[in-house]
Amino acid sequence: MIGLLINVFGGLAIFIYGMKLMGDGLGVVAGERMRSILRLFSVNRYVGVVSGAVVTAVMNSSSASTVMVIGFINAGLLTLVQSLGIIFGANIGSTMTGQLIAFKIDSIIMPAIIIGLVLLFIPKRSWSGWGMTILGFGFLFLGMGMMGGELKGLVEVQKFRDLFSLFQCNPDENGFLPIGQLLGAIGVGVLVTCILQSSAACLGIVLSIAMSAPELMNFYTAVPLVLGSNIGTTITAQLAAITATRPAKQAALAHTLFNVAGTLMMIGIFYIVWDGESIFFKLVKSFSPSASLQRLIANAHTIFNVVTTLVLLPFVKPLAALCEKLLPIKDAKVKYRRLEPILLDTPEVALQQTTTVLRKMLGKAWRSVNCAFKLYDRNDTENLEFSLRLDELELAIDERQADISSYLARLMEKPISHSQAEHIPMLLHCVNDAERIGDHASIVREILETLQKGEKKLSAHADEEYWHLLNLLTKQAQNTLSLLAGAGDYLREQILSKKDEILALVVKYERDHLYRLREKRCSAEAGVIYIELLSEIRKVSRHLANIAERSSAFYNEKSSVEKAAAHGV
Repeated sequence: MIGLLINVFGGLAIFIYGMKLMGDGLGVVAGERMRSILRLFSVNRYVGVVSGAVVTAVMNSSSASTVMVIGFINAGLLTLVQSLGIIFGANIGSTMTGQLIAFKIDSIIMPAIIIGLVLLFIPKRSWSGWGMTILGFGFLFLGMGMMGGELKGLVEVQKFRDLFSLFQCNPDENGFLPIGQLLGAIGVGVLVTCILQSSAACLGIVLSIAMSAPELMNFYTAVPLVLGSNIGTTITAQLAAITATRPAKQAALAHTLFNVAGTLMMIGIFYIVWDGESIFFKLVKSFSPSASLQRLIANAHTIFNVVTTLVLLPFVKPLAALCEKLLPIKDAKVKYRRLEPILLDTPEVALQQTTTVLRKMLGKAWRSVNCAFKLYDRNDTENLEFSLRLDELELAIDERQADISSYLARLMEKPISHSQAEHIPMLLHCVNDAERIGDHASIVREILETLQKGEKKLSAHADEEYWHLLNLLTKQAQNTLSLLAGAGDYLREQILSKKDEILALVVKYERDHLYRLREKRCSAEAGVIYIELLSEIRKVSRHLANIAERSSAFYNEKSSVEKAAAHGV
């Protein structure tokens, strides 16, 4: 008995490993683009359903796609309503795994393992990705075969047969399923899926038992077990949403409520009997009258998810409203986690998020240094109030630099393309430049405090030059922020041109100032401070130009996924 169980679980382990290997391999080949499509093709609920179904079928995991959606919501890339169509579609896409494992293809298991292993050792990333996929395919069916072979032995064990009799759902003479056994089978499906964290694994067990012991796992018992697995699979999204934002928690709740509602609807349909049999089971059999038991179960899984999605899809907004009422947003403003760890599995999106955070960081740094420059002679009430927060802002900018650096370091550990790897050092340089701009706010403030303590003023000429340079620097900063917001690559030349203009003027103004000092038209103390202020303006301008230059590496063109979306690919 113990030996049989060990062999069964060994087969299950190989099956789950094969499924994971397939998903990882497809992730290498097309997963990043597929995951990006989840966000880009979510313009309405219907397109969202299609994209969710396609991506889940390709990634071979509804849990992976729903967790990715939770990550997008947590980062502020998707709204609750946008996400629901994708999540509903993921339920449909997950049925493709069942359709696949319902095939009887023992003869190609070993060739698949051999071919997959050979391709796995080819250095080219796409080839090794296909190798993982094919090898996983072989292991998936190898594990299925091992489970099926060992379960034949377990069928002969009376205790095992007695256990299954507790939730056997054979219909009575009127065609009605026993409600106690029906709910028990659904509960078992929920429990097994929660433990395994995979509805596909639960389905694989059901199909293996159906193949080895049809007298135990008949059609009427298998379908409720599969319905339960649909509810159990939502536990993954719930776990992912534990530390997420309120909207992400609402999406995870909506996923659970949707699957529970679909299951309850299907239970009701089970008790609509026509010609001595439930209309649902009759419908599935009519679609595939000569199919094997495994195929009938897989078809029932697909039909169930398609029907429930079509029926419940019009109620997306009411469902979202219900989740918002059950889990209301307590804060006036949701604090999204832009550097969302889940997005690290989608490097292209993670890099886009990093540039967004860079832009926000640069905006804070510029506001800080601009405030510091204005402490001289234009220190109105608003600027004075903002100046009290300069130390707090500098600390926040330093923390953001550390967050981005850590995030990009983790991204480097992922399988990324050569071009993506080249973007990372450029981003780090830009982040360092933004942080240095924030540091200059403290330096400028100290310089001006020295000027004010000495009760000194710049000369009229120096005063005019100072504000002229600051106006040019402000335009350069605004253009840099607009460039990072995707306003247009033409701004880059304007930013660099503005830097050249500022640097040339700084040289001229320094020369003119030395002439004024020799002519004793301004004090030496104020003159030294003026030179220091010119130096700070020069440094900030160079940092802005550095960001503009380096941003061409990652902000010059749309991503390949966005291009595909724009052309309807």
